Amino acid sequence: MKLDWPMVFVALGGALGALTRYGISLWFAQPYQVSFPWGTLVANLSGCFLVGLLVGSGMLEKNPSARLGLGTGYLGALTTLSAFGVETIKQLEGHEWSLALANVVANLVLGLFAVFLGMVLGRRFLT
Repeated sequence: MKLDWPMVFVALGGALGALTRYGISLWFAQPYQVSFPWGTLVANLSGCFLVGLLVGSGMLEKNPSARLGLGTGYLGALTTLSAFGVETIKQLEGHEWSLALANVVANLVLGLFAVFLGMVLGRRFLT
């Protein structure tokens, strides 16, 4: 059987991204027993910033292995739309309207800003 390197890069990156995501969730779950999902927000914003940095630097375009391992694997596993969706719906079901709105705005607006900032910094310092 021939080793499929692209699949290996995605699998390794995905495993590391999932472990990072899990670690962030545990870290934020301990001291902050609040209904706002800080762990998911931090994971999503970190992933947005990092993908912006990688895109801005041109690394993902120049290096297919980095695109697969870091972009698809690591950052794909680190960021999570599904957890964001479930947490927001649970907030809405619990009539925590302001928290749900804050969660949506924070993930969307701050996430887009994090991508933008990463791209600017990547172009400026990593090209």
